[in-house]
Amino acid sequence: MSRTTLLLLALLALLATAAPAHAGRRPAIGIGEQKASMFDSPHWKRLGLRDVRYVAPWDALRDPRQRALLDAWMAEARAAGARVLLGFAHSMRSRKLANTLPAPWRFEREFVRFRARYPDVRDWLVWNEANHPLALTATRPGRAARYFDAVTRNCRRCRVVAADVLDVRGMPQWVSRFKRVAHFRPRIWGVHNYADTNQFGSSNTRDLLRVTGTGKVWFTETGGLVLRREYRGRRVTRTFRYSLRHAARATRHAIRLARLSRRINRVYLYHWQAPLPVTNWDSAFVDPHGKPRRSYRTLVSELKRMR
Repeated sequence: MSRTTLLLLALLALLATAAPAHAGRRPAIGIGEQKASMFDSPHWKRLGLRDVRYVAPWDALRDPRQRALLDAWMAEARAAGARVLLGFAHSMRSRKLANTLPAPWRFEREFVRFRARYPDVRDWLVWNEANHPLALTATRPGRAARYFDAVTRNCRRCRVVAADVLDVRGMPQWVSRFKRVAHFRPRIWGVHNYADTNQFGSSNTRDLLRVTGTGKVWFTETGGLVLRREYRGRRVTRTFRYSLRHAARATRHAIRLARLSRRINRVYLYHWQAPLPVTNWDSAFVDPHGKPRRSYRTLVSELKRMR
């Protein structure tokens, strides 16, 4: 064997050793979307995705309008053969209830009803963006932990996203407090890593991996921003505008962030179609008329690369 060949083999061995063991991983890619019309879109069908996410009020089954919306969405998801991640958020029955956290026993009672109504759902998200500064659980991680215990206790074979957090300041401390209170050991953690995704960083996602220590991590919501607005009441206080090019680049970054760890095995991109008019949020893959944007083409490209 020649010296050149020996050097080449040594170099290849070094590269194999240096490469992370999870470099070839392929996390499942899904879409978070509240509108059932997504399932009829030929552009969505072209992607060949299986995973989808919907967030319902925790008491949606007692709200005729929200129950009808959820039933219609679930019917379309079933017809499409999709795997549903069903999550919970605050009530929408009244302004008072929207600002009231349910007692753990009430939440548990409602979850049992959800399980009976949708027995095919095996993936559950306990409370959407539980550490968001404006969330009802922002300063009450213990209450969010009680909800997690309730879901786990009543669905032992389900995949339960324990603490679905936003990557904002104080996230690691919030998660640590959640862990101390929860009776069941979380097997899946969720994160909305918009800051990392749109600032093209990774520090917040790394912080979550560090503070959780074990368990799978799902990017339960992420994506490239086109527009975001902040409100005080009905008055717009700040508007953040991004380009369609930025949204496409951020979409690619969100997917590739999953390479950080073998523990990251699902990525839910939000959302499918932009509203008309846009009110407070736009990170959609198609415009209000259903025409694909640059981020859609980036997603198609990334999926091809992964496959």
